[in-house]
Amino acid sequence: MISFPRSTYLPEDRSEFHPCCRVSELAWRRMPNRARPVVTIADVARACGVGTMTVSRVINGKKHVSAEMVRRVEEAIARLNYQPNEAARTLKGRTSRTIGLIVPSLSDPFFSQCAHAVQQVAAEQGYMTMLFACESNRNVEVEELSQMRSRNIAGILIVPSSEESVEQLRELRRSGMPVVMIDRTIAGIDAGEVMVENLEGAFRATSHLIDHGHRRIQCVGYDREYNSISQRIEGYRKAMQTAGLQPQYTLVKRGVPIGPKILALLRSPKPPTALFTLNNVTSVTVLNALKREEIRIPQQVALVGFDDFELASLLAVPLTAVRQPAAELGRHATRMLIDSLRVGNGGERMLSRIVLPTELILRQSCGCEPIARITHAL
Repeated sequence: MISFPRSTYLPEDRSEFHPCCRVSELAWRRMPNRARPVVTIADVARACGVGTMTVSRVINGKKHVSAEMVRRVEEAIARLNYQPNEAARTLKGRTSRTIGLIVPSLSDPFFSQCAHAVQQVAAEQGYMTMLFACESNRNVEVEELSQMRSRNIAGILIVPSSEESVEQLRELRRSGMPVVMIDRTIAGIDAGEVMVENLEGAFRATSHLIDHGHRRIQCVGYDREYNSISQRIEGYRKAMQTAGLQPQYTLVKRGVPIGPKILALLRSPKPPTALFTLNNVTSVTVLNALKREEIRIPQQVALVGFDDFELASLLAVPLTAVRQPAAELGRHATRMLIDSLRVGNGGERMLSRIVLPTELILRQSCGCEPIARITHAL
């Protein structure tokens, strides 16, 4: 066997070397991430001169470890950039620290804001987020739920896009996995719910147009099969009937062009004098159609939308809109999910329901001049 002088292999002061390879720690830190050896819990233990069980106790927050030992282990973890193997922890029967989130789309600012808030709160509580966007495709949503279940995540947050996912969600609840539905809910599932005052927000928006003197107000939008949208339609209907007016609807399935239908209405003998759009996707579509035809807002037709968005105040005619607290929806839902995980087996808190207030942001598209806010009380 060929032997080498100790000085060319490993120095007496082993702290100068990365424990899982024969290079200096400085050289290891300069390596690209993809070239670095995977750091294990055994490497951390060797760096501290303790057993792997002690390191495991520190990582998992167990008692019976001295403050000095905790300090040494945490310093070694930071120095070596050790990342616990989540899959291995789960296989060993330990609690998963990953939650799942399914949203219809990340191109919609409402859902992207909500998802960002979920990830922030989850990270603050020591959880990772597995994020999927199903693009409102029922088959994709079912497949994503199956993937999450196979990866043994701790709990699920979902903005449901299809009732075809009901049975899977029920099975997940029966297995003890907590589920929280955001923005939209489906009856018959024992899950947490976090929504906004859809009916009240739509009622206030429609009433505001009526206060401006409008009598022919058209309700325009997609996705009426979702209960959040159906509640907005109901709020519009109640406001119109309360004022003794006839509700008028242009409701189409997603994918059907709605712009030409609105333009045809505006060219009719008795055109609507105002439009109430049911979400920001509809608002943008209608605004584009009106701009192409050079129809002036609010002189020729007033407009109020449900869902505010970042650029609404910067439009040529700033849009009056019902603002939903998208980030707050995500935060409340994530806290509800993590609370239930701490209770265990889904927890009684999963039966809770939170309804958040909305704001009517007054800008010029409805005929108002000053910017103001009308807040709904809970």
